[in-house]
Amino acid sequence: MARERTAQGTLEYALTVVALLAMVVACAAIWRAAVDGTFAGIVQQAASHLLDGDGFIDISLY
Repeated sequence: MARERTAQGTLEYALTVVALLAMVVACAAIWRAAVDGTFAGIVQQAASHLLDGDGFIDISLY
């Protein structure tokens, strides 16, 4: 019975460490994307006035 409790504690610790490590890696990836200008590129591509030659109509209607 004591081994099952020890194993459960080890598993919980391992899952917690993996979850925290995943959050740190995700934050690092977001930071890297912000520094590289990836987010700025995505915003520019999503802007409606960059999609066609009639962007001035869209901007004036906005």
